Amino acid sequence: MKIPFFVQEFTAEMEEAAIHALRNESFVGGESVSKFEEEFAEYIGTKYAVSVSSGNAALQISLMALGISDDSKVITPTNSFIASANCIRMANAKPILADIDLRDGGIDISSVTQTADAIIPVHIYGNPCDFDSVKEFAENENSLIVEDACQAHGATYNGKKVGGLGDVGCFSFYPTKNMTVAGDGGMATTNNEEIALKIKSMRDNGRKTKTEFDKLGFTMRLNTVNAAIGRIQLNHLDKKNTRRREIVSIYRKNLANDCILPENENGKSVYHQIVIKHEKRDQIRQELTDNDIGSAIYYDTPIHLQPIYQEYGYKLPKSEKFSKEIMSLPSYPSLTDEQILIICEHVNKIIN
Repeated sequence: MKIPFFVQEFTAEMEEAAIHALRNESFVGGESVSKFEEEFAEYIGTKYAVSVSSGNAALQISLMALGISDDSKVITPTNSFIASANCIRMANAKPILADIDLRDGGIDISSVTQTADAIIPVHIYGNPCDFDSVKEFAENENSLIVEDACQAHGATYNGKKVGGLGDVGCFSFYPTKNMTVAGDGGMATTNNEEIALKIKSMRDNGRKTKTEFDKLGFTMRLNTVNAAIGRIQLNHLDKKNTRRREIVSIYRKNLANDCILPENENGKSVYHQIVIKHEKRDQIRQELTDNDIGSAIYYDTPIHLQPIYQEYGYKLPKSEKFSKEIMSLPSYPSLTDEQILIICEHVNKIIN
């Protein structure tokens, strides 16, 4: 049985919403955009949500709206998608790359010995990071917090949804995420009206009024058709996240040893990725590949070892060890119980 790592979803409901938006609304700035923003803000529990063209755009424009610029330093973990660091450099600031907690791959803020103007903690794999330690560091250093929640739609920390814990939260709606807009898209969430208005202006070329522009900005808007699809996806998000938690429970019960990364003890993961950590990682992947079962590695090269970041000279041994032992198993909601058991059977052949 062939089992893909990821299955792209496109439902009749998504199609109907897209066609309705295309026929009845402006392609850019239609009412679906503002409705999606209102609904997403309510879901996260923030006063404001501003849609943008990608998760990367949300991160970059949020930093800039908060005043991060040439002389700023910003902390982010090395175990993440490169956008978590690129946004810092695109804001002309200096990235400070942190090592990770080997237990779950999240940021280890204690590995940082420098002061910083801001922190971008990443809720990696859909699992909330140790936000208490991040918040304590931020309060001691008077640092701003921009949450990278691009993989964590609906995850909670101490009962509160991530993306509403810091100064700004950033989400991605890329097709592989727990919810999508059927293309690129992103959202910035905040309780600060001034910051929300700055992000809204900067995503539209720095527009103040129809004819006035009072700051530098970009074309980083979310298209109406994507917002319409996002509204449908948001309505189904909790149900899909519940299925992801059911899937990880089946994996835990049937793998020979529990090599799945643990959930934060103060949080509730939405398992964007179900990640196992094992010294025989490469053998496990080969076994799955030989039997037409998809898998992936997030991330096989930590950010500090990427060519564009090697100039900083970071040595982060925990991340480097971690990257050699992790891999992701299929975790999409349409994955069947039968398929999960087949995957477990092949993984167990190697780890037993």
